[in-house]
Amino acid sequence: MNPLIVPDNRGKASRVDVEVVKRIIDKAKNMKEQGKRIRVKQFTKALIKEDQIVLSAKTVTEILIANDLAAAQTRKKRPKFYQSLCEWIPNGLLSLDGSEFIVWLGDDPYKFNMELAVDVSTFTHTAFSIDDTETSQEVINVLEAHRKNWGVPLGILCDHGSANLSTDARTYLKYHGIELIAVGPANPKGNGTDEGAFSQMKQAIGTICLNMSSPKALAKSVLENLASIYIDMRNRLSLHGRKASPIEHMTIPISEDQRNLEQQRLRDYKKSKAAGEEDQLKLDRLHWVIRHYGLDVDSKALKRAERTIKAYELEAIGETETAFLKATNRKSERKNLHYFFGILKNIQQKRDDDAKKEYCRERYNYNNMLNLQGQKDNKQDPISINDIIGMLVKAVTITVRNVKALAIRKAQEWTHELMESYRYIGSLKKNLSDALGKLQHLSMEQKRQAWELIEQFLNPKISEKCVTLSS
Repeated sequence: MNPLIVPDNRGKASRVDVEVVKRIIDKAKNMKEQGKRIRVKQFTKALIKEDQIVLSAKTVTEILIANDLAAAQTRKKRPKFYQSLCEWIPNGLLSLDGSEFIVWLGDDPYKFNMELAVDVSTFTHTAFSIDDTETSQEVINVLEAHRKNWGVPLGILCDHGSANLSTDARTYLKYHGIELIAVGPANPKGNGTDEGAFSQMKQAIGTICLNMSSPKALAKSVLENLASIYIDMRNRLSLHGRKASPIEHMTIPISEDQRNLEQQRLRDYKKSKAAGEEDQLKLDRLHWVIRHYGLDVDSKALKRAERTIKAYELEAIGETETAFLKATNRKSERKNLHYFFGILKNIQQKRDDDAKKEYCRERYNYNNMLNLQGQKDNKQDPISINDIIGMLVKAVTITVRNVKALAIRKAQEWTHELMESYRYIGSLKKNLSDALGKLQHLSMEQKRQAWELIEQFLNPKISEKCVTLSS
């Protein structure tokens, strides 16, 4: 067996200066002239092997984009941010979700849906119900079982499933004064409490396979018994970092004031997720397009459009309206919502790519780097006596150690640069002494410290130790 050696390239990357950028550009142009396609990974490896330019593929890509040798491509998932809803009191927020379980009887699989309720604060598994599919009645059964055993919760956390948001379920919640908080679609983390509960349950139960011929009712009863065993055992185990078990934590008495505060917090959370001013503008533009063009949109498509439009920029929506008008004038059959969003997606992607390209050009464009280098060279004014004295004043008046040491090092560098323009060091020493003597706001002790630093700077044998002595 040969040992696997993983190279450690930390701290070995090349510095991106004008010369490095020029070499990369020349190499890329040479490949294009030969009709070869630039593949970034192979191109980066060739730079390391042939030119000893150690850069990441990301940096090489940005240099190529900045100099029009590669196209900018961005990938943004919209939306990508979601709020995390925490919970602090037991029986405050109840996580509700369903998951599929399969029971094998011989070679015949029987599928069931288990609806499970878990308290977010204590992770107590409070109730469950099993049926063929996830229905609003199963949701109500679980909530009713929880209410009988633990009382009415303040709110439930669930996904956008039709069973959870049905009219019957909403009526039940409204009757008992329970807040409905639906997490975003395709967002398992939003309802992570129940997702984690099902994950642990399936891991503990494993595959249920009975090698016998039995009716479906037996399979259901087996699953119910296994779920009851798991829930009973899980509620007796303490969570990490907690001394009390979930079942003990669930029985802690909570005052009415605490419940009212928590209920208000849930309502404030729902308000915070409501559409802001910019989101409302996007929704208004969407509804205007639908009304202006007379688009036939069903309720489900409208909800999806309202969720999607918020993830795009207002400028992109404005450009899309112009493009949509031109497209529909040519062909009236294009007057539909999915054609509008197709244009919007392309325009937004182009804006993202242009923004990426502009960022790369500002950072790695060869001509810009040459101009900045020229400005930097022309901007180097000669050091004067007043510059050194001003830096010494900071060195003897500032008390912060790091800033003091930085000022001393800067004054030392400037003094050495100025020494090269003097034929006699005595003349420089006299000019520094006269400039220091003219300062009226320094005390005698501060002037003495500044003069000692000057003598150290002018003495090449001890100038390297000036920072240590001053500290």
